[in-house]
Amino acid sequence: MAWEGDRRDESSRPGSIAVAAITAGGVRLALQIQAQLPGSICYVPRRHAFALVMGARPFDRLKDLVPEIWTRHRAMVFVMATGIVVRLIAPLVHQKMRDPAVVVVDEKGRFVISLLSGHWGGANALAESVARITGGLPVVTTASDVCRRPAIDLLARKAGLVIENPEALPRIARAVLEDEPLWLFDPARRLGLSQADLPQVRFWDESHPAWEPRRTSATAEAGDAAGEEPSGSAELIGVWVSEKASNPEGLWLRLRPRSLVVGVGCNRGTSAEEILEVVRRVLDDAGLAPPSIRNFASVDLKADEAGLLEAARRLDRPLEFFSRKDLRDVAVPRPSRRVAEHIGVPSVCEAAAILSAGSRKLLISKQKAGNVTVAVAGVD
Repeated sequence: MAWEGDRRDESSRPGSIAVAAITAGGVRLALQIQAQLPGSICYVPRRHAFALVMGARPFDRLKDLVPEIWTRHRAMVFVMATGIVVRLIAPLVHQKMRDPAVVVVDEKGRFVISLLSGHWGGANALAESVARITGGLPVVTTASDVCRRPAIDLLARKAGLVIENPEALPRIARAVLEDEPLWLFDPARRLGLSQADLPQVRFWDESHPAWEPRRTSATAEAGDAAGEEPSGSAELIGVWVSEKASNPEGLWLRLRPRSLVVGVGCNRGTSAEEILEVVRRVLDDAGLAPPSIRNFASVDLKADEAGLLEAARRLDRPLEFFSRKDLRDVAVPRPSRRVAEHIGVPSVCEAAAILSAGSRKLLISKQKAGNVTVAVAGVD
């Protein structure tokens, strides 16, 4: 299944912040930064005994250290020349949704450069924090910051949204920077954007008819205002902020809120494959996007159910369990006499979904297929 095991939506990385230096002067500044930067660990060459006494961790060769800390820390501050850092991290850079934030500081602390993962990884904000410590100048080169335009990926990160198709980000960023017409479907206003922020934005809602991939009158008007030549084949681009899977034709950046709780009941020995297939089919039939799953929920009798545990692991989503006492008191639309006779509660999937979501907003009532029952609740 295309959505299984897709971790591109990671908005943060485990671990603390690494602060590394090589020269004696750089080490002294690194210790100063580490002391004032919560959640940071200082790495220094083994020869700097004074720093080791102060709690720094030793390394022998920088080229061996960097690959080791790359996946361990969510951000790194290097007190050394930018060229050294570029050569060391170049083979490790993979994808902006996964790479850690990288900041480079000269050993006098005069310039603090946001080098990698400025928005999504938080390097821009980290550079500003380090600059306040050193009294230096934060150097930020991302176009949206320089031009004082909203950064969609940063707004998404702050709103806790999952970027389903990050490959669309560059095209959306270009539209923002170059005043191109941009559609926005954000019924819950999660991004907080208005036309005061982006004059070229056009709001789309469910009252609009579906359109063909051609210019609409509103798009044409916006394009003319931006100085574009009218063209029947102009690209429609937009940002889709919703757990709803479908969107109009054109290029859309899909931002998914973690707004769905999937309640699951299953027979003993049910495989992860069967559970995931039923979940996928139920969501597809309802027009909901799997990346919007916040977590799974079930009864505590299933806490050792291997297939259920594996299904949650494959989707990298938490699994919450509730006692039968908790589930017994939840009113549900489709109680089951058979389940009540078997385990003593009238509902597992619906009741667990409602309890975990913390709301009575059941978007999909109990659906049964084979050995699996599924219900979906919306998170307020």
